[in-house]
Amino acid sequence: MDRQTALLVLQLPEAPTPEEIHEAFEAHVFGLRDFLFRQTVIPQVFRAKVDRLLTASEVGETLGVELPCNDSNLPEMLPLEGTADQVVRLHAANVGRLRTAMAATLDPNCLTRFGEYLVRIQQQYVAWITEWAMERSFDETHHRPMRDEWAADALADALENERKGQPLDAKTAERLSEELLRLRTLDSASIPLPA
Repeated sequence: MDRQTALLVLQLPEAPTPEEIHEAFEAHVFGLRDFLFRQTVIPQVFRAKVDRLLTASEVGETLGVELPCNDSNLPEMLPLEGTADQVVRLHAANVGRLRTAMAATLDPNCLTRFGEYLVRIQQQYVAWITEWAMERSFDETHHRPMRDEWAADALADALENERKGQPLDAKTAERLSEELLRLRTLDSASIPLPA
């Protein structure tokens, strides 16, 4: 990447000061990290942000700007096993651990690794839930937008109550079906994981 392209990515003039470059680079990477940190994990969308982090890494190299990576180690992930409600809780814990690790860095190389891993664990989770819910019928279920994720604790509680044979009120049962359909749709739209 040439210097002019790097400056264009950061929306800087032709001759910025080193401070302007550093501030713009930090703000650019912060915005990408903030997205990965706060948004619903939709693998296709997150892959695009990870690609932008790779570009940011090139920008940093071209312009000679570095940002700190306090800890580049991926946190230990809990295996997705047990009942569906347990898997939902385990996955939520894994996402939380990964996002906590992301909060400790602004280095685009570190964030790229974390972002790629976040996409991978989301795809594994979505595939697990989709396979688990394979026998369910969603013929009468309303399609929700991909970003309209049901809170993990509410989803896990509904699945646990259902597993224990406790009746769900109509609104909760409907929302459960909508979330399982959303996850199945997300799975069918995902790029397959490498073997």
